[in-house]
Amino acid sequence: MQIKDLTEQQLKNLIRNTVDETLDQYFGDQDEGKEVQEAIMKNLLEIQGKRTAGRATIPAEEVYKKYGITKNELFS
Repeated sequence: MQIKDLTEQQLKNLIRNTVDETLDQYFGDQDEGKEVQEAIMKNLLEIQGKRTAGRATIPAEEVYKKYGITKNELFS
């Protein structure tokens, strides 16, 4: 596939991913080698378990509305 064949969204994603990869290569992972605190790890694993079990999550639109954010602000 050539760039001229990409949709606008595909092109944006390609650019975003390229920039992310380049920044990661240049700056590296700031958290690499650091340990996650036990309480935080427990919390993250609990959240992951609930999602795996099929617990309902809050739709993104509801979060946007709650915090007064528009989707266009996030992805423009």
